[in-house]
Amino acid sequence: MKKLAANYLVSETGKFLKNGILVAEEDGTAVEFIDTKGDLDEIALLSFHNGILISGYAFTRINPENPVCESEHFLSSLIIPAITELNLVSIHNLVEIGKQVQLQFPQMKIPEILGELNSFFTESGHFRKDKMPGIFILIGSNLLSLHFTAKSRLKKIL
Repeated sequence: MKKLAANYLVSETGKFLKNGILVAEEDGTAVEFIDTKGDLDEIALLSFHNGILISGYAFTRINPENPVCESEHFLSSLIIPAITELNLVSIHNLVEIGKQVQLQFPQMKIPEILGELNSFFTESGHFRKDKMPGIFILIGSNLLSLHFTAKSRLKKIL
């Protein structure tokens, strides 16, 4: 088992945890998310990373033959063109879409953007969320204001 912590952690439910701890199998499968309520103490074999930890997941199109239809969701005009040819929307795709959303809605913060993207995919009825092995760190983002920047990118750490 590996124990990882970061400035922020996105839990399996999408909740942002400040100084959260993620416990993962050796293959990168997330096992547990620990909310430290922002008070991170030293723990044996805990590695700290500067950025936002995100466990691996993807959205899989349920019926690849059917195109994604317009949605009432306010981000649909940004999301749909970015995913029309995709049957699998990876976490890397989500970050790239998130960066586009940030440009259009500069007042939104990363937790809100990721939450809205997750709700679009799960509520549109065209995708299912699949847990995948892999732990990533979102680097190059503004951690003070919690905004994506042009340099924001995911780096696989496990």
